[in-house]
Amino acid sequence: MKILIVDDESISRKILVRHMEALGECVAMDNSRKALAEFEVAVEQGHPFDFVSLDVSMPGMDGQQMLAQIRKQEAARKISRADRVKVIMVSSRMNMATIKACIKLGCNGYLSKPVSKYQLWEAMGKMGFDIAVPQKESEESSYPGMITEIIQRFYKGKISLPVFPHIVKEIQECLEGDSPSMEDLARIVEKDIVISSKLISIANSPLYKGIDTVNSLNAALLRLGMKATQGVISAVAARNMFASKNKSLKRVLENLWMHSFAVACLGKRLGEALKVEHTENIFLMGIVHDIGKMLLMKAIVDLFPEESVEETELQQAIHEIHTTFGAALLKKMRFSNEFIPVAEFHHWNAYPKDTAPELLIINLADHLSCEIGFGFTEVESQSPSSIKQLGLDPDLILEICGQVKSMLKESARAF
Repeated sequence: MKILIVDDESISRKILVRHMEALGECVAMDNSRKALAEFEVAVEQGHPFDFVSLDVSMPGMDGQQMLAQIRKQEAARKISRADRVKVIMVSSRMNMATIKACIKLGCNGYLSKPVSKYQLWEAMGKMGFDIAVPQKESEESSYPGMITEIIQRFYKGKISLPVFPHIVKEIQECLEGDSPSMEDLARIVEKDIVISSKLISIANSPLYKGIDTVNSLNAALLRLGMKATQGVISAVAARNMFASKNKSLKRVLENLWMHSFAVACLGKRLGEALKVEHTENIFLMGIVHDIGKMLLMKAIVDLFPEESVEETELQQAIHEIHTTFGAALLKKMRFSNEFIPVAEFHHWNAYPKDTAPELLIINLADHLSCEIGFGFTEVESQSPSSIKQLGLDPDLILEICGQVKSMLKESARAF
């Protein structure tokens, strides 16, 4: 059997290859246009693919568009329906509208991420492939099954959402009011002794440090500025989400926090270099870009306490779904609209020309965090298109990486 796997996410491709490499020759590609060209070459050479796995959501040409092209070419060649290549659609968000659209375009099946080997082989068996379907794992022992149960509980409102302290809302309301002043902001912040002391520490950290040391809340607020203070306090509140009494989870969440903080700091510096407005938003975007992973891991510890969140395969299952889940989580937490695509699409390797600069910056910062030793999930290292789209000089990027790397751990302690 000849199998074509098309998915822009490297971990998803690796998982699908691992599930199917025993069935035949697997060709895995991260770009649907290149994959379509590969598909056409195989047909012309007389060695066509027997099975295609298509990710629904991909930059440029998405899975549905590639499926349409495949079926169009087969119709032009007068290939009978029975002899057409079998195509399965894979997505982290397979709602009924998407399923119906894929069926109308001519797919043979559809699966939701994270995909288990049993689900995949069972679907292929139903398509007519002679496959000995592996024994179905119980939902409790299957990592994809565990993730699926958590997702279902989330949409039924049975998963507790992270809650920001009331001070975050008070500050937001203050800044959205008529002519807010620094005095108004100080009156709100000084009511919380912990956050007040943290603001002073953060104002003196390498991330914001000036010539002089600040020793008062008012001086810290002046250094940070009103909008930056809002972002910093939100980040301080988010820091508490990365805490746990479970030793294993605590270790993993600490690594995730350092990765998220690195992305936030890199994003802030990149935004400043590009003179992007509201870099405090970019900083907070970096802090919460992987929030889906955080809540999934906490839910796993709560619902499946016998499982270790440090298991590689479990982390891969989490990684497959965390972007879509993170976007849904931020919506439920009532984050503003510009945060949602950052959570959902920060792992894409190519973007449309009209993509918001904040998303491109977080994509690049996420890549650079791995380069300077603060990555969280092991992924294939490739230069993202966001570098070219942002128009950043490579030497400036190296300089920013050096600056951020040298101050990361000291600044992170301030939060």
